[in-house]
Amino acid sequence: MITTELPHYMYGSYELPHRGDGALFHYTSLKSFKKILEDMTLLPSSFEKLNDMNEGNVHNMCLNHNFMVMYEADKYIKERCHILCFAQNYDLHGYSVEGTNHPAMWAHYADNSNGVCIVIDKEAFVEKNKDVLSAYFHKFEDVKYTPFNTPDEEEINYEASSPEEFIKNNWKALFYLKHKDWENEDEHRLFIMDYDGKLSIDGCIKFVVLGRKIFLDITKIKEIMDMVVNPEHSCYHKFVPHSFSTTCYNTSGYDTFEIAFKILECVRANISNPLYAEYEKWLNEEQGYSFG
Repeated sequence: MITTELPHYMYGSYELPHRGDGALFHYTSLKSFKKILEDMTLLPSSFEKLNDMNEGNVHNMCLNHNFMVMYEADKYIKERCHILCFAQNYDLHGYSVEGTNHPAMWAHYADNSNGVCIVIDKEAFVEKNKDVLSAYFHKFEDVKYTPFNTPDEEEINYEASSPEEFIKNNWKALFYLKHKDWENEDEHRLFIMDYDGKLSIDGCIKFVVLGRKIFLDITKIKEIMDMVVNPEHSCYHKFVPHSFSTTCYNTSGYDTFEIAFKILECVRANISNPLYAEYEKWLNEEQGYSFG
């Protein structure tokens, strides 16, 4: 009997997805995922690297009301503000849908299903990074979608003597309002000021979803497992075969299912490697697996 408390895919076996359950879905490429595995962290993005030109755009407001402060705020946002973006479970026609059922996001952010979706527990993530989050101004909220790029004038507070004050007064209008065309992403976003470091996800991962094209390519699975079994990386002894799942398409989008059998196939194919042999021993002795 598997007894692991490490990340493992649970939907369909132990629980059902529902909006607000704290599961956050971070889509990324295989190359970026391997960097994440090195130290088990996420690096928030600067606003200059985002794909929406309207992000943090003070020009959607009336600059004449406080021109110099707003001009400086524009530079401040680009140079000293960062965000982390997540999808979440959502409701569709009265049914709860898993946050991995986003075909467009697999295409845009996960390298056309050659990438990965990391599923993170928000409560654990906030607790893990509480020292950083308590030291810097931040917000962790849902994004609101609207047909207009410009926030309502009554929602803007122009009274500020510094760019920092203006940003803190108007964080919602600046960073949590996006054009309706982005609505399918159903984004939950972390915004943070004056911090350009990494945030830990060690102990915060619920499970990992491999893109369909990775699942179909054992060499790419081995790229991941070569890191998982290597004590030089922070991901060492942090994942078991049941930590991984993949997607397949159906009539309503993408379904997800666990792929422990595929991970075990990779382990057994490389058992002559001492690192894989040690991993198998660890699974047997400490995680409740039983290899014949």
